Formats: sequence, structure tokens, C-alpha cells
Amino acid sequence: MTLPRAALIFLVLYSALFAFAGFFATADPAAIDASLPYLPPEGIRFTSPAGQFHLRPYLVRPRPVPGQFAVYTRQDAAFIPLRFLVTASSADTAVDASPGNLHLCGISGGAPHFLGTDEFGRDVWSRLLYGGRTTLAIGLTASLAASLLALAVGLIAGSAAPWVDTLLMRLVETMISVPWFYLLLAVRALLPLRVSPWVAVAASTALMAAIGWARPARILRGVTIATHRRAYVTMARATGASPWQIARWHTLPDLAPQTLTQFTVLLPQFIASEVALSYLGLGVTEPLVSWGVMLAAAQHLSTFVEYPWLISPIWTMIPFFFSVHVLADRASSLRPLTLPSLSRHWYKLPR
Repeated sequence: MTLPRAALIFLVLYSALFAFAGFFATADPAAIDASLPYLPPEGIRFTSPAGQFHLRPYLVRPRPVPGQFAVYTRQDAAFIPLRFLVTASSADTAVDASPGNLHLCGISGGAPHFLGTDEFGRDVWSRLLYGGRTTLAIGLTASLAASLLALAVGLIAGSAAPWVDTLLMRLVETMISVPWFYLLLAVRALLPLRVSPWVAVAASTALMAAIGWARPARILRGVTIATHRRAYVTMARATGASPWQIARWHTLPDLAPQTLTQFTVLLPQFIASEVALSYLGLGVTEPLVSWGVMLAAAQHLSTFVEYPWLISPIWTMIPFFFSVHVLADRASSLRPLTLPSLSRHWYKLPR
């Protein structure tokens, strides 16, 4: 199996994990358990407290030390049987995003915490899944919008009159010369701080798409100009092909691999931007959850040292970004969607 194919399979499975967060999550991401703040990740064993092997795994939950805040001991830890394919009622959780409230696993009288809990006792694993769904949705939407906008601008600049090309390229160069992340911060700071969480999500997505299209547009404009200089486009123009026919049969197929490459390049950048904005309190806000919102709770160095499971979004993004960049490298070497050949297309000659 080649590396690009393995990366594609990984991304499909990875995306399904977040798309069906309601099934794989073990608790409501907003549910608070004041009795278990900063609970460390719970282990899984296939042996009972008596040392007997069982096919059904046990969840090993540390016990809180009486009189101390967020201090746990694994001595006399509770062994709780783990159940699979449970409903919200049998798992005694409030997970709500799966048809029929069916979930992969759960326990009786509570919820398992595979990645521990945060300062409010909220399940980190469930918040990681729901937060990943929000962050990836913002990144995918912004990347798609920016790529399509760049495709339109690059196609127009490379095909239209020289004065249109000059005007659009000066606009592109202006957008590129401005530090877009700081511009994103400035524009977002101008918006009201107290807005609906969904309005903040829409604003963050629109701002990233409106700022990140310039560099891909310049690349796609160069591909458009190079395509129009090829012999088969000159022959098509000589036979009476309209600009729309040339764009449809020659330019757009040549632009498709480059547009896909720019999309895969923008995706990690926009995901990182969303995380940074939410980390600074300018993006997604509570009660919604995203990876940036989760990392905002770990701003102090002591949190990284004492509760390292709270920075799990960082370790989640690394393999995702690596796989996306592998696909971006593969997409840059793709051939056009259709081979340019006048024998396959008939252009109506003017009378």
C-alpha cells in the first residue's frame, strides 16, 4: 500500500470518527461532574480484581483522595464492567447525536472517561470528538470557499483583458502583503464580543475564506495563462471555440489538480487558525466546543505539566495534518481530468 493511499484511508476513518461523534462519544460534552475534576485517563483491563481473565473489559477508575482537590489514587481502584452498543439510558449519559441514542460503549451509573476530565469534570474524550467535528467543519468550509473563490479569480485574471488581470493581481498582491492572521484578529476584534456561538462560527469561517484566497488565486492565474499558450488551445481558438468552451474543455481540467492541491494546503492552515482564534477567545465560544476552546483551558504551564491529557487536541491534529500534506503532495502530481484533444471535442465553425 502506497503512502498516499494509506493517508487517504486514515483521513476517511479519522473523519468518520468525528462525523459520528454522537456514537463514539461516551458523555455529553457539556455535562459537568463536580465530583471528578481533573480525573486522569482511565485504564482498561481484561482481568477482574481477582485476577481472572474476561473477554469483557473492565474500566479502572482511580478513587479520589478524601479532603484533597483533584488528587486520585489507583489503590483500591474501582473495576467497572464496560458495556458495548448501549443506549443513553442504560449508560446513564446525556449523549444526543446518534440515531436512537445508540453509543459504542458505556458503563452503568455514569460514563467512562478514556482521556480523563477537565477542571469541571467534563469528559475530555467526548469533547475531543465534538470539538473536532466543529473545528473540521469550519476548516473544510473555509478551505472550500477560499479555493472556489481563488479558482474564479485566477480563471478570470488569466482569461480576461490585460487591465482586468492587472487590477485583480494588484488586489491579490495587496492581500498577500498583509499578515493575514493579524488581519483576521483585527477584523474579528471589531465584531461584538458577546455574540451567539453560531454567529461566531459563521464569522470565523467567512473571515478565513475572505482572507485566504489570494495566494492560491495567483497560482491558478499562472496555470490559466500557461494553458492558454499551449498549441491545442490556440488551435481551438482558431476553429472558433468560444471562451466558455475553452475554459470548459481545457482550462478547468488543467486547473482541477492545482485547485485540489490548494484546498489541501489551506485546510491545515484554517484549522490552525480556528484553534488560535478560539484559544484567544475570538472564535468558537462556550457552550459550543472546539479544539481551540479545549486548549483555552490549558493556558498555564502548570496545566501542561500536571494534566497533560488536556492538550490532547494537539496530538490529534498532528497525524491529521501529516496525512493532509501527503495528499497535497500527491494531488500536485495529478494529471488533468480530461486529456486535451481536438478529436474528442467538436467546435462549431462560424459561418
